[in-house]
Amino acid sequence: MRSFVFAIAAALTLAACGAQSDAAHHDPELDALFAQLEQAPDATAAGPVEQEILAHWADSGSPTVNILLERADAAVAAGETEMAEGFLDQASALAPDYAEPWTRRAGLAYRAEDYAGAIAAIQETLKREPRHFVAMTDLGHIYEGLGQDRAALEAFRAALAVHPHYDPALQGVRRLEPRVDGRDA
Repeated sequence: MRSFVFAIAAALTLAACGAQSDAAHHDPELDALFAQLEQAPDATAAGPVEQEILAHWADSGSPTVNILLERADAAVAAGETEMAEGFLDQASALAPDYAEPWTRRAGLAYRAEDYAGAIAAIQETLKREPRHFVAMTDLGHIYEGLGQDRAALEAFRAALAVHPHYDPALQGVRRLEPRVDGRDA
């Protein structure tokens, strides 16, 4: 039964990877960065663009929301998970279309071994930013840890469709393709 639940969650999450949400806003600057990322000839050329995208995602555009995320980080560092969740709830309430609080919730859930909660938070991240290659890769790692190799491989491949040179996703594909596609020696 657990495998079935995770398989359904995988299908729903990966569908979210390719679907634009009404909540996802089109940002011309971010769109241009993703176009550059897609056209980068190698990881060296993609690296600075990747860093710009990560910096763009880290800035909500609201000083208040940014401070709430900083406080959530400090609470996590102090081992105050409930307090961190409270700060993330406040950030989401102020910026409901912003993906980063959900990305951080996924991390909290994962560290608590709440894999269903981590998957659900990643789904929310992807509703808000369907190109979030880090979240897709994190999803791949979660599924791989749960023994859901096909779902993990699909998540890693979805990340590579957005960022063809993202090393953690490339490593996941290299690791899983032989097992999933039946070429394991």
